[in-house]
Amino acid sequence: MLSHHERAELDKIEHWFETSDPDLAAALQRGVPARSAGLLLVLTVLLDITAAGLLVTGLLTASPALTLCALLAAAGGVAAHVARCHDHR
Repeated sequence: MLSHHERAELDKIEHWFETSDPDLAAALQRGVPARSAGLLLVLTVLLDITAAGLLVTGLLTASPALTLCALLAAAGGVAAHVARCHDHR
């Protein structure tokens, strides 16, 4: 539990946010996700598409290098999906 002094300091900070950047204060009150969440979504989709394209190309050309690159891109996609799920919590 916060002391009276700590609560007063937090109230001052909240008031400063509301007066200095009302858009940010409103977004924080609404719980709007950060813009980086959209960037992470784009990265995730691009990694998925890249992995699928590399896998198809690697299998059609029987190229182990392209197949390995596809697996690495898929691993990056999985990491991005996990990061997105972690951000939503």
